[in-house]
Amino acid sequence: MKLFKAAVLTIMLAVTPFASMAQEHSQAKFIPDAAKLGSLIDILKDDALRQQLIGELEQLQKAKSDSEVGNTKPAETEASRTTQPTAEEDAVISGGLFTGISSWLGDLGHRLPTAALGAPIDVKVLQAEAQVNRRLDAPGAIENLKGFMLRSALGWAAITALALIIFAFAKRRIRARVGKTASNKVVIREVVIRAFLAVVPFLVFIAVASFWPGLWNYSEVGAKIFVVLSVPFAIAITTSGLVSSFLVFLARSKGWRLVAYAQRRLSPLVGILIGIATAGSIAVSPDIRSAAGPATSDILSLILDIAVPAFAMLIIVLHRRTVRSLIVRGHSNDSERSAYDRAIFWVGTHWQHFGFAFAVLNIGARIFGTQSGSFLAQSSLSVAVIVLAFMAVTSIRRFEAKREAAANRRLRIGVRAEVLRRLSSILYRAIQVALVLIASVLCLRFWGIDVAGWLSTSAGISVVGPVSSIVLVMLIAWTLWVALDAWITAALSESQVGGGFQQRSARIRTLLPLLRNVAFVVLSVLTVIGVLANLGINVAPLIAGAGVVGLAVGFGSQQLVQDVITGLFILLEDTLAIGDVIDTGDRAGTVEALTIRTVKIRDGDGALHTIPFSTVKALKNSSRGFGVYTVGVMLDQRADVGKALEVLKEVGDEVRRDPKYAASIIAPLDIWGVDQVGPDGILIKGAIKTRPLQQYGVGREINRKMNFRLQELGIPLANRNVGWLPPGPELT
Repeated sequence: MKLFKAAVLTIMLAVTPFASMAQEHSQAKFIPDAAKLGSLIDILKDDALRQQLIGELEQLQKAKSDSEVGNTKPAETEASRTTQPTAEEDAVISGGLFTGISSWLGDLGHRLPTAALGAPIDVKVLQAEAQVNRRLDAPGAIENLKGFMLRSALGWAAITALALIIFAFAKRRIRARVGKTASNKVVIREVVIRAFLAVVPFLVFIAVASFWPGLWNYSEVGAKIFVVLSVPFAIAITTSGLVSSFLVFLARSKGWRLVAYAQRRLSPLVGILIGIATAGSIAVSPDIRSAAGPATSDILSLILDIAVPAFAMLIIVLHRRTVRSLIVRGHSNDSERSAYDRAIFWVGTHWQHFGFAFAVLNIGARIFGTQSGSFLAQSSLSVAVIVLAFMAVTSIRRFEAKREAAANRRLRIGVRAEVLRRLSSILYRAIQVALVLIASVLCLRFWGIDVAGWLSTSAGISVVGPVSSIVLVMLIAWTLWVALDAWITAALSESQVGGGFQQRSARIRTLLPLLRNVAFVVLSVLTVIGVLANLGINVAPLIAGAGVVGLAVGFGSQQLVQDVITGLFILLEDTLAIGDVIDTGDRAGTVEALTIRTVKIRDGDGALHTIPFSTVKALKNSSRGFGVYTVGVMLDQRADVGKALEVLKEVGDEVRRDPKYAASIIAPLDIWGVDQVGPDGILIKGAIKTRPLQQYGVGREINRKMNFRLQELGIPLANRNVGWLPPGPELT
């Protein structure tokens, strides 16, 4: 029965890559690989195994027919059941991101034990043990194996000795070094000679490996196995020589010292890596599978396939600096360099990270049974895609930088231009992210991970759906915030009036920052709610709890709420703004800062007062509209009042014509006339209207000029000093 299960499992693996993918994509076509076909062929070639398999299949057919008797469910119902998602799948899809990831990981864990070898590892080991024991139990099998290994060891030793002789001869025929001053002709000649001398051992290997079995009377199968086992060693030696040869191309740009070090230390390791990869491919060849058994071949192939990326990680650890120097030297990340040059520099700087990532991807793909190519080919294609993607992203960044520089050279950017500039920046970021995602999908495709196919499954939908919703919510919030922030920034900037620039009003400079803060808080809260909902967290209790907490806080902080509401109305009505001179009744000064709850004013002594809005019952603002200065002059009772009024009018006109005060005066001096007559003198008054807070300077200038003119014309001012009077006759 174990044989029957193994055969059925082999047939299933030959038809589909995954059992779950077969259920969801029953119409998809899959081409089985040579290893699975070879395992099936081995079973069918053995007469005893084939007859046993046929008998067990007949029993299965009979049991299946008996189970289908009495099944009256219509075919349409069965079809609809298999095509429509189940209630469990609907729950997973609508359960949020956490539920989708949990379901996906559970599916991976369920598929993992049989993904790499087509059966659980313990079952595969038992099968391999049985196959090896069956072959060793054959008459004369052990003696034949010992003879084969002895003769083959002698052959491989002869091949190795011949290879060493060829290498010793080759070293005498090549130049010791190639300097930076060598011409292209010399470099090409050296590379060709070295490459030819590196290929010669491979040809000798193949010739000797083909000649050796005939010399020792190998069987047909033994001769094939000997040749097949000789290929990895031959390819490893040849690859090491070819890598060492092609490194000569870098001698002029990287320096011969670095190239020679790489030839001595790096080239042999690369050859060993290629040899292990070749051995992994050969392990599933029909000859090896027939000699060692299908299960043994599968286990050996898995071990070698995992050894390739593991050995690659060892090379990365040992020679990450050497490879980085070979890639980076001669390139730069300067912004003036080309996109290709910067891409090469970036890849060289981070090549060890890519190497580790590729190794982990290869191991994961092999364990999950999705490996579709060799490690080196997949790595090369992935690096090419990454370089192209980085070049595209770099080009977009350079284009964006040029547009930013052109925009910064403008003296002022309008609101519309600023908003478009910010939104175009978001568009550039989205294009860059899209390029990175496309490159990632292509790289994963090279490693046998079908992202597009996975997205159409219930597990893919349950993961990608919430992630897409989260990204969309964050993108919308970011776009709204960027547009609002750009509009507020442009609105707060100086406005161009005539040939100069004018500051925005104090009300705008006060309210717009508050509006920006409120918008940021609102967008942040909505974004957090959207993200939590897509993560599968029920936000209704959170919102209800937040409402209860807000109600409790509102009752406990009524004074705070009163401050906020009063401050909101004061700011909306434009009662005061930063820079205004105000008087609240008990405090007066200049407004330095405004919040939604308090106003900060600095008095004449330099003290800063923080006043809650709820305590402001009446407010006097001296910085709005205009200012009025009242001019009063107390004349002596004997003074010429008419002449004094004319002088006051002349002084007002003179001050108005003065360039220093002309811009501050709104209306000419209004002469009121004689305001008071008393024992102290005659009081004449007038008033002049100025711009806010400019009345005091204008009034001081009028008083100065008025005093000078009155003294010049001899018009006496009232003298309130009462002197001693002598006693009258009635007192004597």
